[in-house]
Order: sequence, then C-alpha cells, then structure tokens
Amino acid sequence: MDAIGKKLDGRYEITELIGIGGMADVYKAVDIMEDRTVAVKILKNEFSENEEFLRRFRNESKAIAVLSHPNIVKIYDVGFSDEIQYIVMEYIDGITLKEFIEQQGVLRWRDAIHFITQVLRALQHAHDRGIVHRDIKPQNIMLFSDGTIKVMDFGIARFSRSDGKTLSDKTIGSVHYISPEQARGDITDEKSDIYSVGVMLYEMLTGKKPFDAENPVAVALMHMQEVAKNPREIISTIPEPLAEIVYHAMERNPSRRYQSASEMMKDIETFKHNPDVIFGYKNMNEIDSPKSSESTIFFNPVKKDKNSDDSEIIDVDPSVPSENYNNYPDYYDDESEEPVKKRSYVVPILAAVTVAVVIIAAIVILFMVIKSDAFGSNTNKVEIPNFIGQSIVDAKNEYGEKLIFIIESEFNDEYAKDIIYEQDIPQGTIKKEGSEIKVKVSKGPKTSVIPDLKNQTYEAAKSMLEGLKLVPVQSLRHDDDVIEGRVINTNPETNEEVPQGSSVTVFVSSGPLETKVKVPSLVGRTEDDAKALLEENKLKFKVEKVDTDEVDKGKVVSQSISKGTNVDRDTVITIGVSTGKAASKTVSIDVPVPVGAWGSYKFLIYVNGNLKDTQTIGDAETVAGSSVRVSVTGQGEQTVSIKVQRDSDSKLFGTYQVNFAENTYSETSTDPDAFTSITPEKETTTPTDTSESESATSWSLTTTNNAG
Repeated sequence: MDAIGKKLDGRYEITELIGIGGMADVYKAVDIMEDRTVAVKILKNEFSENEEFLRRFRNESKAIAVLSHPNIVKIYDVGFSDEIQYIVMEYIDGITLKEFIEQQGVLRWRDAIHFITQVLRALQHAHDRGIVHRDIKPQNIMLFSDGTIKVMDFGIARFSRSDGKTLSDKTIGSVHYISPEQARGDITDEKSDIYSVGVMLYEMLTGKKPFDAENPVAVALMHMQEVAKNPREIISTIPEPLAEIVYHAMERNPSRRYQSASEMMKDIETFKHNPDVIFGYKNMNEIDSPKSSESTIFFNPVKKDKNSDDSEIIDVDPSVPSENYNNYPDYYDDESEEPVKKRSYVVPILAAVTVAVVIIAAIVILFMVIKSDAFGSNTNKVEIPNFIGQSIVDAKNEYGEKLIFIIESEFNDEYAKDIIYEQDIPQGTIKKEGSEIKVKVSKGPKTSVIPDLKNQTYEAAKSMLEGLKLVPVQSLRHDDDVIEGRVINTNPETNEEVPQGSSVTVFVSSGPLETKVKVPSLVGRTEDDAKALLEENKLKFKVEKVDTDEVDKGKVVSQSISKGTNVDRDTVITIGVSTGKAASKTVSIDVPVPVGAWGSYKFLIYVNGNLKDTQTIGDAETVAGSSVRVSVTGQGEQTVSIKVQRDSDSKLFGTYQVNFAENTYSETSTDPDAFTSITPEKETTTPTDTSESESATSWSLTTTNNAG
C-alpha cells in the first residue's frame, strides 16, 4: 500500500518508508498525540488475507508487548482491522549491526563481546518470559552511536517452513544464522537463539560467516552436518578462551551447548577477568565420542594362535582408533608375523593383584561412606549446583526445600534483575539438606527516572541528566508551541525508569517552521468551531456578541480580518457571534405639553408593563403648547406606556403600540389633562432681574436608563 502521508487511526502520520521486509514494510511516522517519532510496521497487502501470515504477524506483536528491557526495541501500540495490520514501535536513529560489520570487516574482540553481551541480556529477559526469538541475526540488531544494542523483531520467525518440506531464504529468514535443529524442522527453544548468537560472534571476530554456499538449502545442510573452521585458523590473534566460547555456543547438539544466555554471559565475564582461562570445552561437533590424547592407553585385541586358544599381548598400532579394532578383524592377522612360543604368566599375576587391590579399596571406601553417613543413607544430602546465571525464583523453586537461601541484593550492570551472580558454596560441594547458602542477587543496573524537562534550556536539561548519570543527546526539530532553544520532550519519556549510562534523546525546539499563517474562513461556523480553527492555525481570538435574529444563535456573523489574509502567528481575530435576538432600535414618541404646564416634570416610560426609562423636563413652561420627544429602545413590537410625574403625584398620559423594527408607533389612548391634573396653580411673581427672568424661560430634558 502507498502509506506515505496517511494517518493511521487519526494518530500516526506516515512520513517515509525506511525498510522493506519479507512480510511487512517499516515506515517512519509521527505520533501526533505524543509528539514523537515512531516506526510503524505494516503487513503487506498480499499477506493480510493469509491466515497463517496474519497469525504470525499478530504473534510478533503479542510477543514484543510483554518485553521491557533496555536492549529490546519497545512496542507502543498495535492495530488490527480488516484493512490494515500494524505495529507501532520505538524509532531507532542508528544502523544495523549488519551494516556495522560490513563497514568494519573484522571487529576487535573487545567490541564483539560488548555487543554480544547486550544481545544475551535481551535474550535472557525474553527467555525468562517464555519467548524465543528464532531469527537472531545482525540485520535484526540495531546499534546506537554510543555502542548501545537493541534487538528487534521478537517472534517474527515462529514459522520456519512454508509447507513443512522445503527450506528457502524467504521462509527461514537468514539461513546463515539458523540452528541445526531449526534447519531440521525440530522443535526449537532458547538454545536455538544461543547457536545464532555463536554464529554472530564468529562473524564479528573473523569477518566471515561459518558456513556459506550458493543456495539456502546447502547452507542449512552445512549447519546440520559440517564443522566450522576454528576461528583462530582465520584470525590467529583471537584469544583461545573466546574461540572456545564460540564453538561451545555453536555445538550441533543442543544439549551440549550453553543452556542459557546467562550461562554464556558468565563465561564471557570469566574471560574478561582472566584472558588466560581455559574452559576445557571440546568441539563436540568434530567427533561423536571423546578424542584420544597422549595420556590415553589403548590395549590391542589379542592375536589367536593357530594351534592354541591361548592369547598373547601384541604391540598397539597407534594409527587405528581403539574403538575401530573390531571393525577390521584381519588387520592384525598377519601370516608373516612370528608368534611368541612361550606362554606368559605375568599378565594373570598382575590381573590377580589388581583385582585384590580394587576389592580392598572398595571395602575401605564403603566403610568411610557408612561412617560419614548414618545408617548408610544419603537421602539427606544435596550436591550444590551452579546457581550463577539462574533466576533466584527458579533456584528457590527447585532447591527451596533442600537449601536455605540467604539473599544479598545489589545493583549489577552485568546481570539482569533477580539473576544470581555469586554464591558462597562452590558447585559440586556435598551439603546436608537444610544447609544455608549465601547468594548475591542482581537488582539490575542502577536506574534513574527521567525528569520533566519540557521548556527547559538544553544546557539545564543536560546538567540534570548528567547529574542522574544519564547521557544526553541533543536533537533539533521545529515546533509550533515551544519557543526556540527550549526542550520539547525526551526519549525515553518523563517519569520512565532507565538504567544509568543510558542515552536520552533531548528534543530541542528550533522554532516554528513557518511564522506567517492565513486567516481561515469563520463566518457561518459555530463559536466553538471557529475558536478551535483559530487555535489550530496558531491565532488568538476575541468574541463579541451581536444581536441579530437573521443568524442562528451561537454562529459567527463577522470576523475582524478577512479570510485568506496572511498574518503573524498569535494575531488576535475578533469574531462576532449571534445572540439569536433581534437588534435593539430606538423609537421617538412626541408627547404634547399643554398650555399652562410649568415647573419640572418626569416621564415614566413602561415597556410591556415594566419600567424601562425615565426622562425629565426641567421647566415645562418653555415648551408649553408644543411637544416633547420621548425616546424608547426595544425589539420587535411592544406596548409602551408613558406616565407624567410631579413630586410624588403621577398620572398616565398615554399608551402606544410601537413597532421597533419598522421605527413606527400608533397611539392607543391619551389623557391631555394628565399634566394639569397634577400641576398646582402658578403664583404670579415679578422678576427682579434679567438673570432670574432668563432662568424662568429655560428648560432641559434628561434621560435615565433603568434596569428592567
């Protein structure tokens, strides 16, 4: 499928293809929810309808999901649907071990065991959880620039045959690293992974694969039938103990190999501390029984005398193995050989003496055993095994009823958590049941918790991580929300616990990719949609309510900057949002003031029976015989009543039907006597000066808005 540019489940945006496999392609993607780069493995279309491959793909995701180890690629999410099957994994910014080997040719043995030890730690973690990789090869090992190793693709090689009969490079994976039992189609376990690790170590040390041929079937047969050349014959500087470790891991018979990754790590650790150690492993691939040595004594079969049934001792032929003598009955029956004529009594005498010595020794040993063990019973004794490399849980399950474990736990960089790395009683010691044995159990590498570094400067983040004995690695990326030079996030993430010495990628903002944005079209959208769209485009907003019944309530009727205009990020856009109500309008009503009115009056203005406004005439005499314009504000069509008030006395003057939308009104009823009925007779006075006369003819009109 062409996945570039697609967004899986609305979350994982595919950006580029980074790997093509036999059954799945791997893409680089951005997890927009967590704001991190991830790798997404998508099953190819031709396999998505094949139940076997579908099951195989799902098995891989289930296998990886239970694994959590610094040397294993993390899985974040899985997706299974009718259209697409995918796994979201940790994105590794590095190269494969295969690429590194091709670059280097031959690795220094110290680098080789550094890489192999990390692979073994990952495998031990998986094996402890019942998961066998079955496809260990350099192509499935990722390498960081700091030398850290991460193993990929757990569970992907669970089906090594397509039809149960034919081997091919597609069905097996890389046949160069396959174990003999896997090539035969036998049931495989963790020891199959150990064989593959041995092959990888061989290749790193020598620059060559132990077996190679023109087709995968031939290579598989070589794994099953042939013996790899001793690595020291290719590179003579490879230490002898390390060569022993290699061919012990590559024993064709699984029972003769290392039985666990921890067991192999233990030998590597022993070699690192003592490069002159001799493990004494024999390459059992070369023979089916122990080799003879100079100290081995062979006795020839006796030669028959043609005239007698008696036998005699003859010289040994060192060129023929002792176990093959009976296969060649005529080999020593040489007619020309001169027989010994006299019978020898030396052998019978020596044989009798030997038998006597053996009987006496047996009696002495039996007596000592009986004396050391009451009643001759040995049922309350236990032979101490080698616990180093075992899980303390497994050790207690097997020997918890026979031994008392005194446990001392310490951090250890070389052994995984809960693995025994030291015991005070040597292997092979006989102890009484119930004896105490002191063991040191690893608490795993010392760990640190990733702090929250968001919005910190890189220098501050670096200082904090180094204080936690972690290795910061800066990575710049554009970010719209975090200012330039500040931390966006980290990988591993905040609050995640990691081994000390681990690398921590610190993503630092280099600012937004673009500083200008286009104003989107907002009119007609709901208020919430408009706000979200502005935020998405890195713009700010201000909301103003607009009275209108022409647009549904809550919808945008205007925007302060036209759509399509290029503006700076964070520009404020004012949006007008409809209230759903008609717009308020003001209508003026002319109220006639009769002749004879004088002094101050107040108009009380009621809308639909509710007092809304008041207006005051300061001196009615100046407008007597004319009209006063009273203003009232409202919406739609409403009833307006006007009362005239003087001091505490009031009178209804008139009632009107007002259409605010059309700015019209009609008189319903009026009372022309309303003014005079509340106005006392005016006393006649003579003005004493001009200023008093002028003030008597002046008037004012004021309006007070009452809440209502």
